[in-house]
Amino acid sequence: MRKSVFFVGSLSVMAVVLLAASASAQTINFGANLGYFTYTTSSKQQQCDAELGNIVSYTNFKYVSAQGASQPIPGTLVYRAFSGRDPRCPRSGSTATYSGSGYTIVMTTPPGPPAGCFCAVISVPCYLNPKYTVVGLIYAPPGHSSTVDYLNSSLVSSTVTTKNSYLSQYKEGTAVTISKSIFGYKNASLDSSSKASSSYTQSTTTTDSTAITVQKTTSTDVSVPGPACDYCGVDHDYDLIVVWLNPVRLYTLTNGGVVKPNGYGFSTFDQPGLDVYYVYAGELNGDIPMRTSTTSAFARAWAGSNNGFQYASGDGPALTTEDQQNILKLDPYFNCTYKSPVNDAVDCLEPPDSTRFTLSTNISFPYQQPIPGGQPIQKTYQWTYTNTDTQGVDVAVTDTQTYALETAFSGKVFGYGYQVTHSQEWTNSFTYETSSEFTSSNTSTATASITGPICNDAGGVCSPQYPPANAYNPFTCTALTLATSFGQGDSMYIYQDNLFGTFLLEPYGQ
Repeated sequence: MRKSVFFVGSLSVMAVVLLAASASAQTINFGANLGYFTYTTSSKQQQCDAELGNIVSYTNFKYVSAQGASQPIPGTLVYRAFSGRDPRCPRSGSTATYSGSGYTIVMTTPPGPPAGCFCAVISVPCYLNPKYTVVGLIYAPPGHSSTVDYLNSSLVSSTVTTKNSYLSQYKEGTAVTISKSIFGYKNASLDSSSKASSSYTQSTTTTDSTAITVQKTTSTDVSVPGPACDYCGVDHDYDLIVVWLNPVRLYTLTNGGVVKPNGYGFSTFDQPGLDVYYVYAGELNGDIPMRTSTTSAFARAWAGSNNGFQYASGDGPALTTEDQQNILKLDPYFNCTYKSPVNDAVDCLEPPDSTRFTLSTNISFPYQQPIPGGQPIQKTYQWTYTNTDTQGVDVAVTDTQTYALETAFSGKVFGYGYQVTHSQEWTNSFTYETSSEFTSSNTSTATASITGPICNDAGGVCSPQYPPANAYNPFTCTALTLATSFGQGDSMYIYQDNLFGTFLLEPYGQ
């Protein structure tokens, strides 16, 4: 139902109208994606005691969408333009709000902001359904008894902007201040029957006004072990990429081609909460057969046309091969596995890129085999996060993907208004940026418990010995004909990933 609420100023003192002026038609251009607004303005002089002022009337309002649909808006606004020096003859303006089908127009006469003009501001709130958003990347430690744990960390996160998605005449505006919670959406509106997420929260950032950070809550524990075979060392096939499969990206379109990000929600066409899936890098690079659960999760069967989702021609709800490879490439070490040679300068840089990764400590830690009859050394390390913003670290990785629109948006202003901002319909560029949320705080820490490989006593020597002379197959834990791989060092350093707030353990100086 459309509602119009108007407030027209009144004057309690006696006035005498001296002269009425002819009316003139005016137009406010909302932008090529949102259409325009027309109205008629007329003025007449009026005497208020000893003061002469103007009475300006605004009438004949009409909104014409970019698709050509015309909507008359009833009512009249009045502005009394006296000098304001006489308290009996104040300046007075008025404001009116019109709620249309999927949009709101607020009209203001002076002296409302900005002063001195009639203003009409359109707001078109709605959302898109991207296929996924990567919200974390957890690097595997070496060995089956080692773990990395993020129980006390809220900064397993991703900071994302879509500002590079639009044509030059459009722009992504400052993100609207959002709450920490993430809510459910369905059928083009907030799903009041769903509960807010308790595992992830969101916030605006301080370094990029268009970006939103989604981060794990401190009450959600993520603990990841290394590969079962101790002799593989660090094998990035076992890195876990945290993929959110039912995100909703909220926006508001407004005057002048501005697209304001409003944060995230989740689609309740899927399970009643965030659908966050942990996929191994090895499943995406072909080293490890893809699990049935991964295939099912990536199919996103709930997001089909039966539930009213629209896609670009030839596209559908499932993550494509291209989508999966884009997800994989967010892990810069996805090729650094048991097959990778030592000092592989192409894929496995030692040390890691200093822009993406910050060295967390100048002290290396051992991943060493004990003597026969002994037990492996176990060491626990705890690190707080380094404030990357103060160090001037800035890194960004762009992932281009398609998105869906619910058919509930059909015929409404948002669907057309958003898509016309793009050089290519149905496509967004999601840029993962350095998180401004990193702080040196005892409440945001990560723990790594590193346990060396065991020693099987074979007549006074360990069999096999570590580091071995050969690479090891992680599935059978047997030696290959390949020479020692890059991950089989006995001394390692730890680095902070400035994109995802997690820690990378890497051998150095093999």
